[in-house]
Amino acid sequence: MRYYKRLPLEGMSNCRDLGGYPTKYGKITNYGVFVRSEAPVDVTQRDIDFLKRYGIVKSLDFRGENDIKTFPSRLNTDGIEYIHMPMYGREDAQNLAKMGKDPSRLFSGWGKTYIKWLETYKGWLRDIFGHFANTKGIVQYNCNAGKDRTGVPSALVLALCGVELSDIAFDYCISRAMLKPRFKYIQKQWSDYLKNDEGKLLINHPFLFTPREAMYQMFRYINSEYKNAENYLLSCGVTEREIYEIKRKLIGD
Repeated sequence: MRYYKRLPLEGMSNCRDLGGYPTKYGKITNYGVFVRSEAPVDVTQRDIDFLKRYGIVKSLDFRGENDIKTFPSRLNTDGIEYIHMPMYGREDAQNLAKMGKDPSRLFSGWGKTYIKWLETYKGWLRDIFGHFANTKGIVQYNCNAGKDRTGVPSALVLALCGVELSDIAFDYCISRAMLKPRFKYIQKQWSDYLKNDEGKLLINHPFLFTPREAMYQMFRYINSEYKNAENYLLSCGVTEREIYEIKRKLIGD
């Protein structure tokens, strides 16, 4: 099978394989293990057939209930195990009562937002990494844009496998360029949130950006509080066996 960094699809522009990154262990992350993407709502039948041939056997959808009802995933289909596992609304989420509302409405920059997620949604990340470890075949995973709820577990799995922060930040930042074809849909979906006080839609609202500093800020926090990504994931309840399996799959024994 030929593998790709960005998969050549008709209905997705930000569908990317986590293979190809150098690690501190002197290895390169393997292609054909994890694929990140925006929501697969516009994929064609040709795309679906390609993704099956590529080896995708499981699709994890991180979007909320309203999103999947309004824009259902086309990877919820025969031959691919589809699992809806939203981040928001989890009963085991920490500190939501204290926050008093959905923390997405507390947006004050992506770095700070991701740090809140790290502590609020540990159970969600534990479940994701359980699928990463235990699935035989390629795991595809997505949120709406494929940059934030998708970006955090992507960054963590790359860090776990020894990818340098500069490359992790690159993998994160490139989403904004890849998403340009979908911005009109994203802006329409989030239009109420992306307006200024006068009701004008802000095309360059920071909510749509993927700033390099957000990843550096997130990992400064992880390194300060947990020493490294592995210790952080252990604090989420990811087991040592699951961590070993993820490393084995992405960088070998």
